Amino acid sequence: MTEEQALEYVKAASEKALADFPKQHSVHFKLKEKTSSVFESKIGGMPYLPVGCEIPLDSNGKQLRFLMQINCSEVPKMEYFPTKGILQFWIAADDCWGMYDNFKVVYHNEITEEQADLKITEFLDYEKEFFPLHDEFGVEFFEVYESISKNSLEYEKAFCKYFNELSGENIKSTYDLSSKLKVSYKVYDEACYNNNSAYGHKIGGNSDFCQYDPRETEEAMERYNFQLLQMQSDFGRIDGKDFTNIMWGDAGICHFFINSEKLKNCDFSDIKYHCDCC
Repeated sequence: MTEEQALEYVKAASEKALADFPKQHSVHFKLKEKTSSVFESKIGGMPYLPVGCEIPLDSNGKQLRFLMQINCSEVPKMEYFPTKGILQFWIAADDCWGMYDNFKVVYHNEITEEQADLKITEFLDYEKEFFPLHDEFGVEFFEVYESISKNSLEYEKAFCKYFNELSGENIKSTYDLSSKLKVSYKVYDEACYNNNSAYGHKIGGNSDFCQYDPRETEEAMERYNFQLLQMQSDFGRIDGKDFTNIMWGDAGICHFFINSEKLKNCDFSDIKYHCDCC
């Protein structure tokens, strides 16, 4: 089989496999110039701190660090997600990004003009090293209807079925494309990575992982069945210059998961937070 034939079969099999599954609604977001307003959705910078609130603390009594806030009225309407108030994400700036109970999701049901007079402590040097944000940013939301993730077992099974029907081969997994058929990375990339709906900063939708899904059991998948936030590393090269906006370790990703019914009731007491990297 030539590379051209393999690529043709892979593209056709991928298209057929994706068409087998219904699309799901998600809300993606992109970074934009930072905003000075504490009432808008934003990443980093100064958060909304109404009178009567406290800055969340870690297990050692130190302030957690502000990661992101979502003004829910700015998010295109989606099932379960609040339509008003401000939702905030706070983490510890340590070598595990606060994964082990050093994080907090805070929901302010009402937005008031009067702000608390609270002092946010300066970042220590080691916190600057570990904290993923390299600046502060505004946020722009947009709706997406996603195909099934190319990372999923369901997609892989369907892909292999269609690829075998088209090619006459008998692959059992997408890894067989390289290990058994010895096709180039370009072909494998088309099968597994190109136009993968799991990618992106988002609310809801499919999840992208560098290593594995931390919800390893059916019980955990049901308990945390809604992706409250996915924030990826955000870096690249524009006009010959490298840039890094967000970096989770070595090009990693962070996730916050919640049960959809608890989200519907604005109950943020049970959150699964996970980060991984390459």
